[in-house]
Amino acid sequence: MAEEKLEAAVGMSRKWDARETGKEVARSTIEKLSKPPDFLVLFSTIHYRDHGGFQELLNGVYDVLPEGTPLVGGTVRGFSNNYGCYARGATSLAVSSKNMDVVVGVGNNTKRNPKKAAIKCAKMIKSGLKHSTYENSFLLNIISGAELPSMPPLGRKKVIEPGATPKALMKLFSFSQYTLQMGAARDEEVTEEMISQLPEFSMLGGATLDNGPNFRNYQFCGKEVLKNAIVSLGIKTINNLFVQTTHNMIKTNITFKITKTSKDSRIIHEINGKPALSELLRLLNWHKEILNEDTWLKTTFYFPIGGKYNEADKDDAPHIIGIILGESLVLTNRLKDSDASILTIDGRRLLDTIDLNFSSMKIQPEFGLMSSCTTRLETMGNKIYQSGNRISKYMKDSPFIVFYVGGESTYSPKKGLSYANMSFNTAVFGHNENNF
Repeated sequence: MAEEKLEAAVGMSRKWDARETGKEVARSTIEKLSKPPDFLVLFSTIHYRDHGGFQELLNGVYDVLPEGTPLVGGTVRGFSNNYGCYARGATSLAVSSKNMDVVVGVGNNTKRNPKKAAIKCAKMIKSGLKHSTYENSFLLNIISGAELPSMPPLGRKKVIEPGATPKALMKLFSFSQYTLQMGAARDEEVTEEMISQLPEFSMLGGATLDNGPNFRNYQFCGKEVLKNAIVSLGIKTINNLFVQTTHNMIKTNITFKITKTSKDSRIIHEINGKPALSELLRLLNWHKEILNEDTWLKTTFYFPIGGKYNEADKDDAPHIIGIILGESLVLTNRLKDSDASILTIDGRRLLDTIDLNFSSMKIQPEFGLMSSCTTRLETMGNKIYQSGNRISKYMKDSPFIVFYVGGESTYSPKKGLSYANMSFNTAVFGHNENNF
C-alpha cells in the first residue's frame, strides 16, 4: 500500500479588518486540504495593529481553524507566495501529514536574556517530540526583531548626534536594551543557544518587523500575541529537508581593521584606531550629512560592513548598521572578525542569489518556507516579481511563503550556522524521486 502523501497549501487575505482577514486567510488555506492541518504558519504586516488589532486577527483565524491546531508566526515587512508579492496583508501555510510530529515552543524576554529564552523554548520542543520516531528534525524560529531604542531625553532615532559623552550614550542604550527591551534583537544569540540545545535539528530563522520604522513587532503563538519572544515550530518527519543561506554580495576594495568594540562585538567604537563613524565616512568618501533618518535605507543598507560570522566562513557576511550612537556604530548582529570590508550588490546579483541558493537542492519539493532580508524587498523594485517567478520554477508550483524580516539564518548539522543580513534563506520539505 502506497504511503499517504503530505498535503500543503498557502492562502492569503488583503482585507483591512483584522478579524475578517484572519477568517479569510485561514479559510483560503485549509479549504485546499482534504484533512485538518497539523499546523499553520501565519505572517502579517503591521497594518492590522491599527485595524482591529492582532488579537482579533488570531481570533478570526481560530474562527475557522480547528481548535488546538498549532500556530506560529509574526509580523513581517511583506511576503511573497504562489500568488505574488505583497507589502500589506496576511498569508499562511498549512500542512497535513500522517508522517509528521509537531510541537510549538516559546521563550520570553529575548532582548534581555536571549539564552534563557532559548533554553525555555528548546525544553518545550524536546519534551513535545521525545517520543517521535521520525528521523528528520526541523525548527522554524520566529524571533522578536530589533526595535529602535527609546533613550530619554533623546527619543527614538537612528542617528544620535555626539552631543552626550560616549559613556553616557552607552548607558542610555543599555537602559533601553535591558530595561525597556528596545534595541538590538539579539536574535543570533537566541539562535546560537537553540543550536546548542538542539544540534540535531535543521533550522530556519527570521526576526519579526514592522513596515520600516522599527518601532514595534509581534510574534504569534496559538491564540497569543507576544512581544520580545521566540516562538518555534518543531517538526519530526520522514520528509527530506533542504536548508540553505545565500547573499551573493561582493567585496569592494574598501577594507579596514575594527580595533575597538563592545564586549559583545555588536557595537564598533573604533576603525583603524580612529572613531568609527568618522573613519567609515572617510573610507566611503561620504559627507556626514549623507547619513540621516531620510537617507538611512539607501546608505547603510546598500553598503553593509562585511566580516566573517564564523571563523570557518570563506566569505564576508553582510552586517548592517542599525543605529549610530555618536561616533559608535551599532550593528544589527555581532561581528566577531576584526578584518572587515564594505560589501555591495546590484539588481542582477540580487536575483541570482535565488539561483545560487536552489542550485544545490536535490529533492522534489512539497512545500517551502523562506526568510529574506527586508532590504531585498526594498531594493529589488519591480524585480521582486521576477524573484517570485524564479522561486516558483524551483518549487515546481508547490506551496511556499517568503517572509521579509530583519534577521535571517539557517542551520543544519552538516553545514553549521549561516547568519547574514541581506540574505535569502530556504527551508524546503520534499522527497527523493524514488521515494514514492
